[in-house]
Amino acid sequence: MQGHFPVLVRTGPAALAVVFRTGAPHYGLPATLATAGSDDGGQSWSDPVEVAPRGDDVRNPAMGANAGGDWVLAYWRAGQHAYAPAADADGEARWRGPVRGAADTTPDLFVVSSGDRGRTWSAPRPVGSALLSWCSPYGRIVAAPDGTLMMPAYGAPRASEARRHDAIVLRSHDGGLTWGDESTVVEHGSELSLCWLSVDLLLGVARHAQGHCVLVRSSDGGHTWSEPVAITRALEHPADLCRLAGSGQLLLTFGRRRRPLGCGALISDDGGVTWDPGREVLLAGDGIGNDLGYPSTVQLASGQLVTTLYFARGSAASDSAEGWGEVSCQALVYGEDLFAR
Repeated sequence: MQGHFPVLVRTGPAALAVVFRTGAPHYGLPATLATAGSDDGGQSWSDPVEVAPRGDDVRNPAMGANAGGDWVLAYWRAGQHAYAPAADADGEARWRGPVRGAADTTPDLFVVSSGDRGRTWSAPRPVGSALLSWCSPYGRIVAAPDGTLMMPAYGAPRASEARRHDAIVLRSHDGGLTWGDESTVVEHGSELSLCWLSVDLLLGVARHAQGHCVLVRSSDGGHTWSEPVAITRALEHPADLCRLAGSGQLLLTFGRRRRPLGCGALISDDGGVTWDPGREVLLAGDGIGNDLGYPSTVQLASGQLVTTLYFARGSAASDSAEGWGEVSCQALVYGEDLFAR
């Protein structure tokens, strides 16, 4: 009964850290985030440790590790501005979506860090955005070649009155203590994944407002970006990028909210310029209901790949696992040979 929106990070040759939602369904004030670790490449996991107190719908994690090995985690306190005051007979506040500009007076994006693999966490540090009037982190925090940490995020742009989301990147030059130096990546975009293809080329894939995923590229460290190009169909989102160490190919894993429900994978042989839908690999197709996906993929030193994703209404894999309930976070482990021609 936990596991929405997982973000997976490699922290050693076979060591992994994952953060996911616990304590409520897709929306709900009692929810918070929890982390777990694996020392054996995702075969077994430590007990979850909750990151923040319940009661403020702490959600939408972004996670990475700094040069010193500390886990760095960002989250959004949706309970601050995204719920209408309790008006129903049951006294429960209801999700209404974020209020534009409210974070200027009461911050809702926070960053914490852990030096003991998630057992304890620092006091939360508020982060404001110069580009967005409300700002939610998302996905994996990656390190640039010069060590700068880059955090994907999205929210309502200050420069536009239109009801839209933009995907941006925030930077930290001190290991995750402070954040700023922002750049817009995709207009009308959200849920962004970043991947360094080489020292000079940074790729991003974002969920577009129309329901598919788009790819963008930057040759100046993410300060300016190419025009977005669609690479999945509607209801195939969000997606994650991973450069394969053995073949040098680019792997795209994405949520399938069209049948078969679960997680698909596409391979590009030319750095994301072209993708062959005829070579799609179905990593998971046993979902029940379309509230699922959000794959997060890393490669271990052994070459094995690990993808985490969630199922909110159950899956065939969890149906016989007594005690799992409908909601689960699952880890899939597989090799590069899955994508051989």
